Amino acid sequence: MTDITRTDDKPGLGAQLWGAVKGALVEEDPVAATRRAKLQGGRAPADAQEPAPMPAAASASAPMSAMAATLLAQVLERPTAYTALTEKLEPLEGIVLDERTRYQAAYALIRNSRSVEQLVQAIDMQHVQALEDEKTRFAAQLQDKERGEIGTRAQELQVLDARMDAAARQIATLRDETEARIAQIEASVARDRERQALLAREVEDKRQELAAVQRQFDAASGTVTQALTTAKATLLRHLG
Repeated sequence: MTDITRTDDKPGLGAQLWGAVKGALVEEDPVAATRRAKLQGGRAPADAQEPAPMPAAASASAPMSAMAATLLAQVLERPTAYTALTEKLEPLEGIVLDERTRYQAAYALIRNSRSVEQLVQAIDMQHVQALEDEKTRFAAQLQDKERGEIGTRAQELQVLDARMDAAARQIATLRDETEARIAQIEASVARDRERQALLAREVEDKRQELAAVQRQFDAASGTVTQALTTAKATLLRHLG
């Protein structure tokens, strides 16, 4: 039996991951915190809604960030041979304490339809590929955010630059006219300068924010890659 994971019709991290990522710059998203706590074997916040159960064997030994937990949940969302095993492992967590015994017991429930090779291939060919798809999708989303949040401000800066240049030429032409007229133009330029400085600060702040999000995503991607590598090593150690 072959499990097939399709990613072309699956929604990306979208608002779910981006909202958790952007919110994590200020405070941790409660849903992401719940998932992260479940992956780390901890307790979810009392007021957070319980998300869908996370595969027990997917947790990494190192603590996961909120973004990594959300990303891992997305990567393991589609059913595969590997997730079939984790579904059997999960109810055994509090019953069978020995990890090797627990893996063997869970595998005994699916061995008629799944081989160990299929489990390993599910990680290598489906879940790792799902992670690559999310990385590509996130990069495109980041570009959209940059165009939406920086592009309009950059365009306004260009308009203001051109307007200020025109005002400077106008002042030179009108300098021989009344002092009152010159004062009016200079006041307008001063307002433009103030707005220009404000926009320049906002553009820089947005660039730093997006750079921080990119760093967080790279770290989360590395964490999930390590988690998948650890899961594969565990399968091979106990079932190979």
